[in-house]
Amino acid sequence: MRIRKKGQEGFSYIDVMIAIVILMIGILAMVGALAANLVRSMESERRIMAKQIALSTIESIVSAKDIKRDGVIDGWDSLRNVMSSVPTGEINGIFVTGYNPVRVDVGWDGVAGTIDDACPGSDPCVVTGRTTNSSELMKGFQREIVITDVADPERPSPPHGITRRRIDVNIKYFVNQATRQETASTIITNY
Repeated sequence: MRIRKKGQEGFSYIDVMIAIVILMIGILAMVGALAANLVRSMESERRIMAKQIALSTIESIVSAKDIKRDGVIDGWDSLRNVMSSVPTGEINGIFVTGYNPVRVDVGWDGVAGTIDDACPGSDPCVVTGRTTNSSELMKGFQREIVITDVADPERPSPPHGITRRRIDVNIKYFVNQATRQETASTIITNY
């Protein structure tokens, strides 16, 4: 009588190793997708905040057109960036140039982007004769306001005054090590 040897059944060591490698590739891909999704959700939140800051700034500038406070805001004429040299007969603008930190409180004049809330650095904004704006900074956000005159071909300047201005509000924000920018623009008129 012969004894028949049965072959071994089951998985070999090589089969198990190949299966583990395939599983690890799948798990690492899933972890990478989850990490990318987490970064995108955080970036999305910051982007929405930046867009809201930009739109609130534009609302503040548009409302400043109707404000007239002697020595502070002169309505339409003060809706421009601060100039280093002001032409004769012109009123200097009230909006600070360049990127500046964004504060929670807009300051004494109630208009975003002016000297009482857009001072550089993290120190309180001190303006002579006004209350100090020591509100906290919105971490990771910087604002730039660019106001340019728009020529009107039907009413050239001079002799007519400027009646249109373009407002660009750029918000720079940071997500991890990346810098992103959100921009809101509009044209306002003096009609």
